[in-house]
Amino acid sequence: MNFNFGQMMSQISAFYAKTDKRMLAGGAVAVVALLGGLSYWGLSGSDAVDLSDVADGTCVAKTEVPVTDEDYVIGDKKAPITLVEYLSQTCSHCAEFRREEVPKIEEAYVKTGLVRIVFRELHRNNVDIAASVLGRCLGRDAFLPFTDMLLEHQQVWMMREDRDIIAGLKEMARRAGMSSDDFDTCLKKQDLATQLAKKSAQDAKDYCISGTPTLLLNGKKLEGVATSYEKLDGAIKDELKKLGLPVPAPAASAPAEGAAAPAAATEGAADPAAVGEAAPVVAPAQPSAPVADTPPSP
Repeated sequence: MNFNFGQMMSQISAFYAKTDKRMLAGGAVAVVALLGGLSYWGLSGSDAVDLSDVADGTCVAKTEVPVTDEDYVIGDKKAPITLVEYLSQTCSHCAEFRREEVPKIEEAYVKTGLVRIVFRELHRNNVDIAASVLGRCLGRDAFLPFTDMLLEHQQVWMMREDRDIIAGLKEMARRAGMSSDDFDTCLKKQDLATQLAKKSAQDAKDYCISGTPTLLLNGKKLEGVATSYEKLDGAIKDELKKLGLPVPAPAASAPAEGAAAPAAATEGAADPAAVGEAAPVVAPAQPSAPVADTPPSP
């Protein structure tokens, strides 16, 4: 059975009619509903992963989190700390985390070779799956830039006045260089959609993930720190101490208002990006392996 735009849109419209537009954290129940609602995309009920133990809080998480060549990673693959980030493209909390906190982590720990960040999706709805399929159709080097663009511009493509999220996704894909025909062809990749949905649900079960964003630090799920850099920073430092590694000194404070600028500024340094400036649609690939509140759940 081919992907049905009309059916997806009717499901999304019905969902919007009975829910608030703010994004929720999402969870196991949403993933279960996702698997059941994906039948028109070729996913049968027998493919569903039982997440009842995640939903009722009896889940026991695995502590080993293998990173493979299929993962999208930023940072040194030999970094002593691996931070796995599970997010949803339709999760506003995930967008905030990527925008506000990830750059701080990159500056303090990724660039210094202490942490690598592994990006993984936790699909809460069919729109998440569509976004993930599109990202893969664009190619490996474009996947993370496309995903960041979707997160950065959620209000543009998700909150359209006509509520046509598919049209919103199509416009985002166009900005990333995908033609209309390629967009339609991509969203007919039933096998890929099924594979991604099953992998997401299995990860939720394996690591007892009930919402997004969720972070795993060297295999341990971090509770209640997903949107707090200060707590995450403390967790990373605690892990470094446990590993017997030196903890970096805190970054120097910004000069007080009215203070003189540093005397030895680098000549020709680039000006800081303007506040609100749109990110490039497709950024260059990372040097290492490459590397949301009402979810529109069908």
